[in-house]
This record gives sequence, C-alpha cells and structure tokens, in this order.
Amino acid sequence: MADRLAHRGPDQSGRFISADGRCAIGFRRLSVIDPDGSRQPMTHRDVPVTIAFNGEIYNFRALRDELQRQGEHFATAGDTEVLLAMYVRHGLSMLDRLEGMFAFAIHDGREGCLHLVRDRLGVKPLWYAIAGDRVVFASEAKALRVHPAAGGAVDPTSLIHYLTLGYIPAPRSIWQGIHKLPSAAHLTFRAVAPAQPQRWWSPPATTAQVPEEQAVEAVREAVRAAVARRLVADVPVGALLSGGIDSSIVVSLMCDALGDPAAVRTFSAGFTEQRFDERPFAREVAEHLGTTHTELLIESDAAAALDTLVAQYDEPFGDSSALPLWLLSREVRKRVTVALVGDGGDEAFAGYDRHRAMWLAEHISPLKAMVMTAGGMLVDSFAPRDEKSPWRRFARFAAALDAPPALRYETYRTLFSAAALDDLLTDDLAGAADPTAGRRWFEGLFVNGDAADCDSDLLAAQRHDVLTYLPDDLLVKADIASMAWGLELRSPFLDHHVIELGLSLPDDLKVDRRRGKRILARAFGDRLPAGVFQRPKAGFGVPLDTWLAGPLLGLLRQTLLDQSFIDAGWLKRTSLERLIDQHVRGKADHRHRLWALLCLGRWWATQGRT
Repeated sequence: MADRLAHRGPDQSGRFISADGRCAIGFRRLSVIDPDGSRQPMTHRDVPVTIAFNGEIYNFRALRDELQRQGEHFATAGDTEVLLAMYVRHGLSMLDRLEGMFAFAIHDGREGCLHLVRDRLGVKPLWYAIAGDRVVFASEAKALRVHPAAGGAVDPTSLIHYLTLGYIPAPRSIWQGIHKLPSAAHLTFRAVAPAQPQRWWSPPATTAQVPEEQAVEAVREAVRAAVARRLVADVPVGALLSGGIDSSIVVSLMCDALGDPAAVRTFSAGFTEQRFDERPFAREVAEHLGTTHTELLIESDAAAALDTLVAQYDEPFGDSSALPLWLLSREVRKRVTVALVGDGGDEAFAGYDRHRAMWLAEHISPLKAMVMTAGGMLVDSFAPRDEKSPWRRFARFAAALDAPPALRYETYRTLFSAAALDDLLTDDLAGAADPTAGRRWFEGLFVNGDAADCDSDLLAAQRHDVLTYLPDDLLVKADIASMAWGLELRSPFLDHHVIELGLSLPDDLKVDRRRGKRILARAFGDRLPAGVFQRPKAGFGVPLDTWLAGPLLGLLRQTLLDQSFIDAGWLKRTSLERLIDQHVRGKADHRHRLWALLCLGRWWATQGRT
C-alpha cells in the first residue's frame, strides 16, 4: 500500500506495527521541514502513541515553545513530534489549537484505539474502508484498494452525484464500502463498532457589522500573517502566479516577507490559444513586483495524457483544470518543492460570478425580477451557445430568479439539469439509485443545520462552497495534481482565520453589482497593477470546446459509444450521441458535460471494470 504512494513521499519510507499486532501503518514521506529528522511513523518516547501525518502544522514552533515550558523534550526539529506531544498531553481537544493542513492517523496503545483526523478545509485527503473486523485507510484510493479487504462494486448513488456535480462529495466514493473522511472531521475506531465521523469545526453562519476601514486592516493583517506562516520550510519555495487577484496578492506579500522580491520564484503557464494563456497577465505582475519569473507553455496531447490523469484521481473526476495543473506541477517540481497558491480567495471573499448572482437576486425588486425573467427568456432564444457568453450567462441568471435560494444555487452549480439527467440515465440506473439524490443532497446542504441561520443568501452560498466545492473538487484537484510529482501546494487563503474573517464580513464589503472581492481590492489595490482587479475572472481553463470538437472527438466517440461502456447499463447511447452531435455542430455548448462523461468513460475502461 505504501509503495503505491511513493509519488506523494519520495524521500523516506517507514513502517509501524503495534505491540499487540492489531495496528500496522506504512508511510511515505515528502521531507519539507526537518528533512534529516522527523521520520515517520513516529512513536512517543514515553507512551505507546504513534502518528502518521501528512501535511504541515504552521504554528508548530509556538506550540513547541509552549510544550517545552511544560517540561516536554524534543529530539527533532519538525512539526510531527510537536503534533504527537500535543495529542499525548491534550488528546483530540488539541485540534482547535492547530493551524495548518493535515490528515493524520494516531494509534493510541493506551486506549487501544485509532483516530483518523482531517483538517478544517480538507486540504489533505484521507480515505478509509471498514471490512469485517478491520479498518483500512490511506491518503489515496489507489493505496487503499491494494488491500484485499477494500473492494466494492460501483455505488450507483455516487454515480448520480458525479453526473449531477462533476465530482463525488465526501463521505461517498465511487465504490460501495469505501469512504472519504469529510473535511474538519475525526473518526475513532475501538474494539467495538466505530462511531460516525464527528465534525470538529464549521465555517461561520453569521456576519458581523464592522466599519470598512477596520475590515480592510483586518483583511490585510490576516492574509499577511497567513502568507508568513506558509513560508516556513527547509526546502526551496516558490509560487504559482496566474496574474489574477488571489495569486498576485500572495506573491506580493511573499516579497514583503522575504525582503527581496528577486528571491521569490514565480511560475505561470498557458496554452498557445490566446484566450487560455495567462502568461501575459502573470508576467505583468511579476515585472511589477520584481520576482524571478518562469513561464511554461503547456503543449500536451490531451488524448495521450488523459488515461494517466484519470488513473491519478482514482475515481471519476470532472474538473478539466486538473489537466493543466497536473502538467504545470510536473515542471514546477523540477525547480522547487513547495509552492504557494491562491486557492480559497474566491470562497472567502465571494469571488465567483455565482456569488454576485445570489446577492443580486436577493436584492432585486419584484418588478425588476419579472422584467429580467421575461428578458432572459427572450435572450435565451438568440444568445450564443457558448456558455461563457455574457448573454448566455444573463439568460441563466434570469431563469433562476424566481427559484428558492437553494434551488437557484443548484442551478448555477450543477453539471446536468434535472431534465438532462432524466434523458441521459438508463432505466436500470434510475431504478438502482434515485436520480434526484445529488440535487437533494446539494440543496439540503444549503438549507440544513446552522446554514439555515445564515444572514444572507450570499453567505449561505459561500458557506456551501466551503463545505463541498472547495474540499470535494478544488482541493482534490490541487492535492492530486501536485502530489503526483511530490510538489506541496500551500494556500494562505485557506488559513482558517482568513476563511472565518472573509465569510463573516458584511455582504456589501464583498460584492456589488459589478464585481466580487471588493474588500481585497481595497486592502491590496495599491500593491498591484490596476488591471489585476479590473479583468474578469478567468480561472485555469483549457480549450475544451475546441478539443472536444477536434483532437479529442475520436477518443470521445470511441469511449462513450463503445459497447462495453454502454453495457455498463448507466447511460443511454442515443442521449450520448445527441450530446456529442449538438456540441460538434455548435447547437449547444456541452464542453464540461462531455469532459465529465469522457473522464467517466476512461475511468470505466481503465479501472472501473477491474
């Protein structure tokens, strides 16, 4: 199992077997802090407590100083021994004190139990399976499935979730009996039946009124401190720079923290197709700040790379930006071991267009809503099929105006509409799983529990993203794409202090009718070129629309219309043929739906049947 994770930990391997023979842990280490020490698994010198830990504890030095004042002695200079000592002294109550990204397993020989724990935002992954009298766990499913106890057929309900969202949210996986520990959860196994995962942190559900200038200063300090914490490393550190707001802010604060902009190594990537080439924007920021900048041109045969990419993610995963990030990480790892990124800025400070759409819908007058709904129906009849067209986006916004907030947000976020899913699914799959399962789960997460008390629809949408889109899509993409090459990504905007601050700010400090992330422009606008804050949000995209109608078309048809895929009994051939034909002829823009289906088909062809 550990050998299957050598890419995540190329620097050291280790094993542990408990004295009673009931617990065995294998480990692969990427050495970032204390490279020559801190070997894992690590056992406490005085008590039978052993830890295997993936990630970083950014405040470990402050915790270490505190523990030393309490009489603790340390043999290493890293964060693993600090984490171990914190548990021995405080148990799982220590979790509230930890700042960082982590997934870890602790075997406590004193109590005969095993704890599995995941960080607040779900930056680091943790999979597990319960089979008879044992539990098996790993950082990736490919290691888990080496164990004969971790089998399982395809879960039809998880397949519905994938077709609805483009990813499979925790605790589900594509396999029956295999689970992903949710973000901010811990799970304890004892001799008796295990308890269910327990959530130990939740994002804020209320906002606090605060003067704008005070908010600006708070944001500046929180992000600055988060950047400084993430520069602690004993290996080379760089940054992925897109030229967008979030990564540019991170790089500017890195320059301040290191005191020498030339010491900051930045990397950007782009395609030859201009609309997906972010290199000019990143270059402008790098020249403005004075960093040591490297540009990488992504020239990839997507068809040739696809099966390798699909295998890396283990289960079907439909986020197309995984491909360029995977390729960029390969090149960046040749130069640095750690790279800072801007992930989390959109969730914390309302940067997505859908966030602004939720805010606008909540504040629009009933009369104007009626006019816009009627206008949207008219626009829909002539708007370009391109889903990125402003007219198409307006039509989608107007169509959802009269829907309840949860359903409206689902409209903005789902891959296949309810009608499209009904047309796509076979009677066999619709009979084996509720076709509405993914939508009901999505809407329920928006309105249930403390989310029901959110101050606004905007905050509810942000919070929803923190609970699923971030940990189940974006951070899965980032972790697998980077760790495939042994590259560690760190994001200051995922600092829980930053997330909590961003969500708790009043709506009008985050969005207005023209833009999101207003507070970031106020806090950091004087540090960067004006264009950084004026350009529309782009994202790390790929030319899917042209790929799927051109170089990937053969593979698309071969995969989705292959009899073995049809025989799986999930999707109707006629519906698949129609989706492909409409996209190729320009009758509809199905780029994201077809990419997700292609990834599902390649997964089935290469892994699903085994």
